[in-house]
Amino acid sequence: MVALILDDASPATRAAALSGIASLGGRTVHAFDGVLIVELPPGSEFRALKLAGVREVALKGAAARAGRGVPGWGLAAWSAIAHLGDRTDERPPAEIGDDALVPPATTLDAVRAARAGVRKVAASSTGSPGAPYGATDLNTSEFFAGAVSINVILVESDGTIEFQSENWSADREDEVVAKIAAGLEWVRLQEPRAGLRFVYHVLAGRVQPAARTGYEPIRHAADPYGTTGEALWATQVLGKLGYTSGDRFARSRALAADTRRYDGTDWAVNVFVVDSLNDVDGKFADGRFAYTWVGGPHIVMTYDNQAWGIDRMDQVLRHEIEHAFYAFDEYASSGCVCTDHRGYLDGPNANCAACNAAAAACVMIANGDSMCDATRRQIGWADLDGDGDLDVVGENPDTFLDALPAQACRIPAVTGVATVVAATNRNTYTATPASNISINRIAGVEVRADGGAWIAASPEDGAWGGPVERFSAALPTLSSGPHTVEARAIDDHGNVDAVPGSASILVAPGSSPLGDTVRVGRDAGPGATLQWSACPGAATYRIYRAAAPSQAFTLAAETSLTTWDDAASGAACYEVRPVDACGNERAD
Repeated sequence: MVALILDDASPATRAAALSGIASLGGRTVHAFDGVLIVELPPGSEFRALKLAGVREVALKGAAARAGRGVPGWGLAAWSAIAHLGDRTDERPPAEIGDDALVPPATTLDAVRAARAGVRKVAASSTGSPGAPYGATDLNTSEFFAGAVSINVILVESDGTIEFQSENWSADREDEVVAKIAAGLEWVRLQEPRAGLRFVYHVLAGRVQPAARTGYEPIRHAADPYGTTGEALWATQVLGKLGYTSGDRFARSRALAADTRRYDGTDWAVNVFVVDSLNDVDGKFADGRFAYTWVGGPHIVMTYDNQAWGIDRMDQVLRHEIEHAFYAFDEYASSGCVCTDHRGYLDGPNANCAACNAAAAACVMIANGDSMCDATRRQIGWADLDGDGDLDVVGENPDTFLDALPAQACRIPAVTGVATVVAATNRNTYTATPASNISINRIAGVEVRADGGAWIAASPEDGAWGGPVERFSAALPTLSSGPHTVEARAIDDHGNVDAVPGSASILVAPGSSPLGDTVRVGRDAGPGATLQWSACPGAATYRIYRAAAPSQAFTLAAETSLTTWDDAASGAACYEVRPVDACGNERAD
């Protein structure tokens, strides 16, 4: 893994670098403004330095400096990720407490109303779909696989309503972003089949007015279910970001949905971090310091994380982010129950320490450095059908052929539609709709005739990558007689349609031999009148003329009649050839 430092933080520079990384067979796993942390094929680091927009390639352990206009957050994250395994003491200093909270139900109308103050929701900056197939704006974190946008909102008090006791610094902002990225990298490494990758947006109230509030959040109770804490400052910040209608849940959900639409990602989670450097215990007034609204849309954390401290924020974050994707707490004091169940694959909370004396170590018990099977299923990491793939990304796509004529002169262009298939959403949790969702994309379609070799089809819109794609293909010329045409789709997770779309067609044979000998009759003028007997199966007749039998015959006319007048003067020889409906000509 390496970090690519870009020439600047512009979307155009990032897009150019992303295209170059893909051309090398690489994969971006953490994307910041101006810095991309990527996995590259061995030996391609030098080639990456030559990519458009790339200023520097930073290897593990090597120092790097941000270029002009490139924030330091990405470099701080790279440093933390590169040293992820350096910490040897993973013992938890304290339990987190009641940190998995049930959000109130939000409607799509409320989300739409919340974004009314946003000037325009930008289309995807990557050209990719901005929401997974089947998802609504309420489904912003349904299972933990694919691409995830992370909005890190470093809330800053501006002193306009209350006394300002906390002030972020650039170095501490870097610390927070680095620890969040390190926590997410730990999660990513737990399940390669999930294909996790992250895109970050950092809104720092120290320099960005939209992340400021007139309140000093740490001096309040968190009061997540009331009106005296989060409801005050989070609503205000979201309003400054343009989400001006409804409660903070509708606003935060709209922000998450819009962010993934812009990034072309599958999911999005907002992470509010409240400064607590000068606070005595690093907690809100009611003792809370980290909690998540189950299923999203956001997480709330303090800088100090109570006894965990900033040095262990990655451990706290990796626990909290699991809640955003429906994982349960498993430590006894959380009140967990082994028979509770939720998540996209409806996972039971079987590892709850309150009812399972043999509960395994897990990130959901004490932010530990392991992931138990119960948690994995709750966030969608299970292979219940035993095919070797995670169920949430392992469904084969479907392929449908457009109707072919029962009979044709030749095989026409083969067209149809390919679509991903979503695993069934089994979530019993009612705060978000149980939509059937697929994060897969169509990567290609192949067609063949009569069980022959597969050949590649083309996307009708010029590029693969959508969850539903129309396609077309031209098959080689087929002999007359019956044929079977098939098409199969392939998605970006390697799933192939096991039951290809199929259609039958009869290619018509050539025309019958010419019937009677052509008879030529002369009229009173200088020309000639040709007459011949109808030929079974003929649609038209082509008349060829030559000045003498030894000379080349050239096409003089084509007609559907059995007679033709030649107005030309002079001697001539003629041939009449029948042509069938497919354009096949017989020259007997």
